[in-house]
Amino acid sequence: MFFVFFLLFICCDGFLIDTTNPPGTGQYMTDKHYKLLMDFFIEERQARVHLEDFVTQLQKELVKTQTAFVNRIDELNKENNTLEQYVKDLKNKTEVLDIRLLDVESENIQLKKELNDLRQSNGALDNKMHYFDTEIQSLKQLKSVANLQAVFRISNQTDHLEHELQNTNSQIVALQSSDNARKQDFLALYNKTMVTEQSMKSQFQSTETINKARIQKVAVDVSQNSMKVAKAADDITAYNQRTAVSLYPVHKSYSPGSTIMLTGIRSSNGLNSTRLADIRNKGYFTCDHDGLYFISFSLMTHTSGDRVDLFRNNSVMNYMYLHNGHDSDYKHTSIVLLERLSKGDTLIAKAGTTVKIYGNLQSVFSVFQLTM
Repeated sequence: MFFVFFLLFICCDGFLIDTTNPPGTGQYMTDKHYKLLMDFFIEERQARVHLEDFVTQLQKELVKTQTAFVNRIDELNKENNTLEQYVKDLKNKTEVLDIRLLDVESENIQLKKELNDLRQSNGALDNKMHYFDTEIQSLKQLKSVANLQAVFRISNQTDHLEHELQNTNSQIVALQSSDNARKQDFLALYNKTMVTEQSMKSQFQSTETINKARIQKVAVDVSQNSMKVAKAADDITAYNQRTAVSLYPVHKSYSPGSTIMLTGIRSSNGLNSTRLADIRNKGYFTCDHDGLYFISFSLMTHTSGDRVDLFRNNSVMNYMYLHNGHDSDYKHTSIVLLERLSKGDTLIAKAGTTVKIYGNLQSVFSVFQLTM
């Protein structure tokens, strides 16, 4: 834009002030217009810098979040490995307990077998005692001394057998007590194993639930940051693709009402090759996006008392009076406007009178989109 004003001051030898015909509204750029234009440029630059800083900050936050996410995943993997090792150790202990249980059951079977043997032996002793009691009763009826001695001997044997029977009964009671104690130990060990297994299962499920919740939260944070970065990038792209174009007219004389063909393209931004080809073919500018536009039109002529009309669609937007006191002098006339355009609006320059326009480097028509 400053390049355009620089060309205006270089190519223009001087301005002639027409005191007889007052110029139209908006024909000259005042200090107020220039200050407003510069404020727009400064505000746009500040907005661009703010957006770039915001995108940089979002990218840093995204990298930080991803790093924390990876570190947290590593920690969770370590915790899971520790829990798996603990469960493996618990399974090994359970297998050892199963082996001990089998040993206890084998010992219990052996004790039961010994108990049955003792009971059979006790039954045999009971039979012998019954036999001896019968013999004693028979001996009591004997009157001979020899028979009495035999009775005493049998009585002693009976006492010995009773003593052995008592010892056997004591052993049976001891074996039963030992068997009951082993059963109690086994039940206590089994209950402790079940409680430990249930506690580990509950702890593992709780840890797994917490880890899943944390992973989901980190994933949501990463998704939100990605959406913010994408939106900021789209905003910057939209700002960088705002429409801007500088055109120059065909160098020739135009009859009243004819369109001044703006077919030469000096520079452009935000317009693809199809749109540029359309401007070359039609000779005027068509708005692609709604917004506030800065419009500058500068013409060099060699005639006096002529006029060029700038149309927005089918309505006159501004008049350019090309007054020159001497036909031999060149005249440079410019207008600067701020207009809010809608998509599809056209800007067409038409000759109000017969006028000769110098094109190429002498005249230029520029449009720049300020806001979206």
